[in-house]
Amino acid sequence: MQYATLRFTPEAAQWVRHEQWHPQQQVAVHGDGSLSMKLPYADATELSMDILRHGSQVVVESPKALAEQVRATLLQAARRYEGSA
Repeated sequence: MQYATLRFTPEAAQWVRHEQWHPQQQVAVHGDGSLSMKLPYADATELSMDILRHGSQVVVESPKALAEQVRATLLQAARRYEGSA
């Protein structure tokens, strides 16, 4: 089991603070209204899908490998939209 630390913007924090991603999650609200969540996970792909639904309103602070997986997925998605519009 690994642990991830996520940081949500104040806008997302108002929704995320009411969600239970894992029974052992730890949540902290910061002075600027943002929210940090530390939670255990076993499957990086499953957790990435949960993270990605929050788009630009979340950052994976740790671990680095999970942050890179989310980053790569977002870049791939952005490339799909190049030239459209």
